[in-house]
Amino acid sequence: MAIELSSSRSARSNILAHLRTLRASLAQARDALMHFSGDRLDRDKLEPAARRADDLMNMFAGELRDPGKGSVWVGEILGGVEQVTNPKATAALLEARVDITVLLELLGSEVKRTQGGIY
Repeated sequence: MAIELSSSRSARSNILAHLRTLRASLAQARDALMHFSGDRLDRDKLEPAARRADDLMNMFAGELRDPGKGSVWVGEILGGVEQVTNPKATAALLEARVDITVLLELLGSEVKRTQGGIY
């Protein structure tokens, strides 16, 4: 049982690390869209994604982790990122997509693990 527990801690640490880099990428993308009023629409599309990333950080930093809900929220973040078409944010959003992909895989494996009865 100690192996499964450490595996869970390792997964949680990995998830938190990717959430941190995702938040940083979203912040970079929003910062790239701060200087011109024409960028406001795309910047506004990223705000819900950034709030969801904060929600995920709070969830996985605390005791009440829910990988299923986390997967749904990462999907919402992806939807927000995909709406942004401004080339000024392209580099940061490409980095965000990498973390989103990894998070979906990690959370999916956590859902499978917990549904399999391993805690």
